[in-house]
Amino acid sequence: MTEIRPFRALRYHPARVTPNDVIAPPYDVVGADAIADLHARSPHNAAHLENPAGSGDTRFAGAKRTLDAWVKDGALVRDSTPALYVYEQHVKIEGRWVDRRSFFARTRLHRPEEGIVRPHEATLSGPREERLRLIRATRTNISPIFATFLDPAHAARDLIASVAATKPDFEATDQLGDRHRLWAVTGKAQIATLTGVLDATNVTIADGHHRTHTALDYRDECAAKAGKRWTGNEPENFALMGLIPEDDPGLVILPIHRLVQDADLPERLLDRLSALYRVEVLAADGDHDAVEAAWQRVQENAYGPTAFAILGIDGPHSIHLATARTQEAIDSAMPVRLSLASKRLDAVVLTETVLTPIFGIDRAALAAGRVEFTESVEEAREAVESGSARIAILINATRVEQVTAVADAGEVMPQKSTYFYPKLATGLVFNSLDD
Repeated sequence: MTEIRPFRALRYHPARVTPNDVIAPPYDVVGADAIADLHARSPHNAAHLENPAGSGDTRFAGAKRTLDAWVKDGALVRDSTPALYVYEQHVKIEGRWVDRRSFFARTRLHRPEEGIVRPHEATLSGPREERLRLIRATRTNISPIFATFLDPAHAARDLIASVAATKPDFEATDQLGDRHRLWAVTGKAQIATLTGVLDATNVTIADGHHRTHTALDYRDECAAKAGKRWTGNEPENFALMGLIPEDDPGLVILPIHRLVQDADLPERLLDRLSALYRVEVLAADGDHDAVEAAWQRVQENAYGPTAFAILGIDGPHSIHLATARTQEAIDSAMPVRLSLASKRLDAVVLTETVLTPIFGIDRAALAAGRVEFTESVEEAREAVESGSARIAILINATRVEQVTAVADAGEVMPQKSTYFYPKLATGLVFNSLDD
């Protein structure tokens, strides 16, 4: 079903660069200050390609010149043999170290309606246009899409683990102290195992929806220019993708808590919440420990009934817990157009039963900035106490199987419904489309 192919990656030559200084986070999770720091870290840092300096089209022409210069001076070398590339991340998540293993491949592109490469989240036109200008200029996938796949017999997972037990071809530690290791897999039997597993499953995009749409747009541009000469096997028909078994124990989704910016709260807020939720006062003058206890109560309801902790209703230190009276009542209050899979997502439930009907904040208002987001309970608490947010709403993380269920239903979640962590680093492999 999903076609993957080995490819000859462009990779940093570890003797020509300092590995720790050249990898970077994806373009969409770093601000201007972080980009400047990455640019200063090394003249070969991947951010010079991913987030090039300058303005307008000069940025992307500059990225192309930089890429060509790195190849010319030997900082980047094209592998002579096509390979799949196993990637291990050793990261600290909520105080514990986690190993997450995936692999990079060229993956054939498909439109969402084909049901093979399935999105779970909507995209915005602005980032898509910027990424399209970058790929036009460089003809290279700078950073990978990240997608999950089904591996019921653990054939891929076991193979990846066996590769990760050997000496890596490339290793780097980023500024957070997280370790990144890479192996080139060229054995015919190994490649056949991985391609066979993917051939039996579709994939669900975890991160990289804009990159996916951009790759499709670029493919269609190239196909239109080629006309009848287009065969469907050109490199533009594929995109660089990091692939991970859906049940990999290192596949983590963090919660994304909501920070409501409105100066005034809706009238009779607690009464209106009480129509669908049992509202309990947990603290009138809560501190850090009280907020953590409230968050624990929310997590206890990860599998239902839906629960939220709300900070700041009756002052910056107040804490309330709202728990659905019945899940059936919540389902009935949700839009009829939604599948049951979507109706059971806490982020969607919050939008459709609280933010939209009570606060007047719909999906468009969410995208417009009336709500901000954080993965940190502590940041949520500090935002309310400092007054930078009127209230904070702590919600459970979306689970991996929920992402797949929504994709199976042919639906997409609102933006900021998932935060897969860690992000795939940029700079482990680049996929040149000039084959």
